[in-house]
Amino acid sequence: MERVIEKKLTEAGYRMFGIDENMGELIQSILKTKNIRYLKAIPFLIYKYKPNLENIFKETINKDLFAAILSISKQIFQESNIEIIIPNDIIKNYKLKDKLDYNEFKEEFEIQLRNEKKPKLLIDKQQIYAERNLQMWLSQLFTKKEKQIIKRMLEEKPISRTDYEYYSRKTKKKLNSIINLQDFARTIYTKTPKYDEELFELKRLLENWMLIWNISGSIESFHLSGNQIIINSREKSGDTSINGFSLKKIKNDRMQQLLDKYKEHDFI
Repeated sequence: MERVIEKKLTEAGYRMFGIDENMGELIQSILKTKNIRYLKAIPFLIYKYKPNLENIFKETINKDLFAAILSISKQIFQESNIEIIIPNDIIKNYKLKDKLDYNEFKEEFEIQLRNEKKPKLLIDKQQIYAERNLQMWLSQLFTKKEKQIIKRMLEEKPISRTDYEYYSRKTKKKLNSIINLQDFARTIYTKTPKYDEELFELKRLLENWMLIWNISGSIESFHLSGNQIIINSREKSGDTSINGFSLKKIKNDRMQQLLDKYKEHDFI
């Protein structure tokens, strides 16, 4: 469903991803996903296409969610001096368990509003795409609260004492880590992880087999030595143990087959 929604959003002129003959159906489809990435598109779709909100509210099964987004949309329109009527009888009594972040919706609306002006210069388009990418990358690393603080700092606006303490305790440390890990991240990013399902199948088999001998925990390494297998494991408590077992005790054909292939390995 999400791919279909992205396609329709693109066709509707939404720069994330037309006209859709029934914008109400598109909005209902978005509501069904409950995916915040798509939900943030609704205020702009209301602004651009002026759908019948009462009909959508009547037909959707996600009434509380839609009412919450309408409440946010109303505030966005008021602050942007956009004259669009949002029915008060829909939004006055809504109850939503998961609180939506107003700033996220407003930021997304403002980006799409700038897109609507259809910048002619390549540099303007690049700035719009760069801003969208920036918001996406920030969301992957920072909480909503941290993003709000960072935004105010970029705009050189004051923050509260509580936000200052929060920034010093958490956000600043993250930023320092990002600065210091740049070269390391570039090095790791160029590498492709090695995938070996059989090796980790052997690890699982050995861990289950050790339970027979009342030894639990995660295997950190193993190696074959003569007619024995030496296993180094760590229990949930943090304690480590090294145990040797005769290979003759292993009756599982699959384990024997994998041990013929893997003579030793360090999992840490």
